[in-house]
Amino acid sequence: MSTLDATLCTTLRLPATIGEMTQAWHAFEQFASRHLRRQGLTPAQFAVLSALAAVTALSCKTLSEQTGITKGSLTGIVDRLEQNGLAQRVVSREDRRSHLVNLTDEGRATFERVAEKHFAHLQQAFEGVDREELTDIEAGFRRFRQLINHASR
Repeated sequence: MSTLDATLCTTLRLPATIGEMTQAWHAFEQFASRHLRRQGLTPAQFAVLSALAAVTALSCKTLSEQTGITKGSLTGIVDRLEQNGLAQRVVSREDRRSHLVNLTDEGRATFERVAEKHFAHLQQAFEGVDREELTDIEAGFRRFRQLINHASR
């Protein structure tokens, strides 16, 4: 934990857990982000491709909700994916005023190629960790999420 994080946690009487979780997230994000960029995608582009890979098409609203990317940012991300031939916008049959986004064949192939490499890369971080420790880590994250969700109500 950085000195600033430690000072804030002490000053505000926050649990050290929050600082550790923040540092863990930053470490994970850097580890994952660097790899995705070497594959030619940003983390946000990969998130969009991931969401679209599981379905035929999604509205921008649903895509925004599923990825946590604001609609304003999503517009630029989808624009770039379209320019690269990985996604396309199509007019919705139910509401011709709105558009759906789907993967092109090239987009699906790119996602499958990158996802396989990326998940193998992420797995490296857990080499030497036994199943019991992984279960404990998952339980800790689950409990942390529950606490935050409960506090958000």
